[in-house]
Amino acid sequence: MASPAQSGRIYQFGAFRLVPVNGVLFRGEEVVSLSPNIVKTLNVLVARHGRVVSREELLREVWPDTFVEESNLTHNISVLRKALGEGPGDQQYIQTVPKRGYRFVAAVREVDDRLAGEEASFAKLAVLPAPVARPAWRRPALLAAGVAVLIGLGALGYFLVRPAGRATPANANFTQLTDQPGQELYPSLSPDGNLFVYASRASGNWDIHLQRVGGRNVINLTRDCPLDDTQPAFSPDGQHIAFRSGRDGGGVFVMGATGESVKRVTDFGYYPAWSSDGSEIVCATADFWRPDYRRSTGSRLYVVRLEASSGSARQRPVAGAEDAVQPAWSPHGHRIAYWGLRGGNRDIWTVPAQGGQPVAVTADPHLDWNPVWSPDGNYLYYASDRAGSMSVWRVRIAEESGKPLATPELVTTPSPYSGHFSFSRDGRRMCYVQHLLTANLQKVSFDPLRERALGQPVLVSRGSTRVGTPDLSPDGQWLAFCTRTAKEDVFLVRADGTGLRQLTDDVDSNRAPRWSPDGSRLAYMSARSGKYEIWTMNPDGSSARQLTYESRGPALSPLWSPDGRRLVYNVQGLGAFIIEVEKPWAEQSPQALGAPSEPGVWFCARSWSRDGRGIVGDLQGPTGGYSGVGIYSLESRTLRRLTEFGGVARWLSDCRRLMFHDEQKIYLLDTRSGKVREILSVAPHELGSIFTLARDDRLIVFPVEVTEADVWLMSLR
Repeated sequence: MASPAQSGRIYQFGAFRLVPVNGVLFRGEEVVSLSPNIVKTLNVLVARHGRVVSREELLREVWPDTFVEESNLTHNISVLRKALGEGPGDQQYIQTVPKRGYRFVAAVREVDDRLAGEEASFAKLAVLPAPVARPAWRRPALLAAGVAVLIGLGALGYFLVRPAGRATPANANFTQLTDQPGQELYPSLSPDGNLFVYASRASGNWDIHLQRVGGRNVINLTRDCPLDDTQPAFSPDGQHIAFRSGRDGGGVFVMGATGESVKRVTDFGYYPAWSSDGSEIVCATADFWRPDYRRSTGSRLYVVRLEASSGSARQRPVAGAEDAVQPAWSPHGHRIAYWGLRGGNRDIWTVPAQGGQPVAVTADPHLDWNPVWSPDGNYLYYASDRAGSMSVWRVRIAEESGKPLATPELVTTPSPYSGHFSFSRDGRRMCYVQHLLTANLQKVSFDPLRERALGQPVLVSRGSTRVGTPDLSPDGQWLAFCTRTAKEDVFLVRADGTGLRQLTDDVDSNRAPRWSPDGSRLAYMSARSGKYEIWTMNPDGSSARQLTYESRGPALSPLWSPDGRRLVYNVQGLGAFIIEVEKPWAEQSPQALGAPSEPGVWFCARSWSRDGRGIVGDLQGPTGGYSGVGIYSLESRTLRRLTEFGGVARWLSDCRRLMFHDEQKIYLLDTRSGKVREILSVAPHELGSIFTLARDDRLIVFPVEVTEADVWLMSLR
């Protein structure tokens, strides 16, 4: 019998189609985003549908020649059940047979394998040029199909090829190096390309792991530290590893290649990168979780000489890099590449290693990040969504001047989202992380009297795209939200998940829609004028009007006053400002909300109380990240800190309590007593940054982000 993974058949069951030869699962016209090993598990079960497949057989088929714990198989089955929509009263697909294994029990129909060509043709539709104009209102199936095409494009390896050509060599081989549940991030190859290190939180906190390329034995190098250790980087001679750690107050540390002799080199810094001779390390002053989530600016680069004595003399700033994260030193030491935020765009820059005038490598509305030099210094590789999915790109570059010498080239990888690159010294091996990201809206009932969530969360949206920033209409019937993909647009959907409508459709990003108190308009932020400004429109997408023409920076995250006559917006790093909705900009005098008394902290407004007396928001540091919740009193014009953690708060209707979130949990806070209690957890997944409450406080809608990230290797045969 042919291996299920190599079969040319297509299997149909329920609303699903499985294409084993490409490792892709479709729900209708929508691609279900699953990691390769999870699809492989489904392949085995479906190909043997109707009979019990033992755990031993599944382990042997999915992880050949590899010893793994049965918990990996249990995880795969759990993910599959969720992906197939199994639940109480729903159709069952996978049956657990106690002490024996699993059986695929749904009816399966094998489709003529000639249809496999049709699936490939469907994926290629994504390269067709988009029409200039589309109807503002759309059926849900059309949106799902469009998003699925983009995801399927990455999964099947059909990437858009620009006129500059494709840079992937014909003799490239791709190998998956890690396949554990959860995320493996920040891989770094040893100079000889035989070992790699990466960060994983399989043990409960982030640790640095060492593994042989092609091997399965994993060594946890930082298992004795209970705090997070991340962002490892091999030294040029392969003898040391630099990394970021939370130990001893946080900073950059260096240890031996097998975890010995841990030494602190700075009390700050993220993403350490070595100079070519190994004598210096460059790091950034700010961290980020995902490039599309980064909003703060002001990160700086510092160079540290490792042999210098302790004290400030060992550290020097890199002048000229105005906002710089994730630095990478060029192979001959001439320049440092980095990415940063300018005018709302995320672009790549290089700067002389001794400081000086930066040179732009990219200058476009695409999300460009994660620069890495080729070992010969002739190319700068980076991640970009300019082809629709987050792919690997490279540009020929003059290392000494930093000047790009050609148009960017696409480096095709079998991944819908690639990032975190590292090369071997000879350039014949490159490891990277394949991300599988989804974010869907969920809702749960809430009892404001007993202060508890009722029952389990229910999905509002399904799919392999990412959505976020939901806001419930005043009557509780409609949800406004935006897509969090390469093309960010505003949509409406009924609270039960039906009646999807698209309100914006242009090349620029549109985010954070917010209903006016009477439900007659939506305020949102749009970059269509060149940078983010605040706009309003009707709920059918008509009568779009620009409200702000802010000169101090992008205008972000609009918020209505309870009477709908005023509006708050935020300027990154400066704070929140109130304007009158009906006045033209030339007649406005934006009222600044008071700044926090703490140095370097600014206030980002999030929710206006129903009585109009208070605005609650985040207290944010100069380089990003929530540092707590604060409340601004419009009567006393004072700002008071409420918590030391969390952010994105929303008032309850009693104007006394509020909800806020922190990573995986939503909390309830009584502003008078200061009492905080946990309401909801989505662990092990993450909460999207913004959630919404019904006006009667009895419904919470929130985005849940599910991420799988594995390390892959591209090698030249």
